[in-house]
Amino acid sequence: MKNPTTNDPFHTESWSQECAPNPYRVFTLCFENAGTIDQLRKMMLRLPLFMDQSRPVTKVCSYRISCAVMAISSVIDAAHQLYKEKESIPMDKLPEYSYFFYTQTAPEYRSFATYLITESEYSNMRNVFRKFFNYKSREDWQSELQGLLYYSLTDHSVEVEINSFAIWFYLTKLLEAAYILGRC
Repeated sequence: MKNPTTNDPFHTESWSQECAPNPYRVFTLCFENAGTIDQLRKMMLRLPLFMDQSRPVTKVCSYRISCAVMAISSVIDAAHQLYKEKESIPMDKLPEYSYFFYTQTAPEYRSFATYLITESEYSNMRNVFRKFFNYKSREDWQSELQGLLYYSLTDHSVEVEINSFAIWFYLTKLLEAAYILGRC
């Protein structure tokens, strides 16, 4: 079956009830509708752990997982578009990098966005996208997400070796970049 054409380029209407043709709006919608950055980090940490077990995730409702996977899929598409464009990514509206990391406040009380993005990546978010899409293509990431969704919600275990740390690391780093750029 051929994929239908749509005026919703990032397929956001199915999970946010809003068509978002702007990639930055997709990033914002992700955290407004699919969960906070901390909730999505925790979900990305849990889901790969259930891929090799013969029982589904029960601590998070399946609707929340499905919504998050659809939102992350849209984030991947939006990030891919920004990665392919030659325009610079506007970072002038964000606070200095040191605002997030070099504070005397205890980590649990900080208003931070990221654990994984380095200072050089913060100043050039295209590097985060470059590393993400160099590790796997957009289509491979979409396939990984569908596998995460399927195997975490069913009682089937996966029969192949996967690098669950790399999947968690790159997806979490992408979500953190999206969170930062969604604030632009």
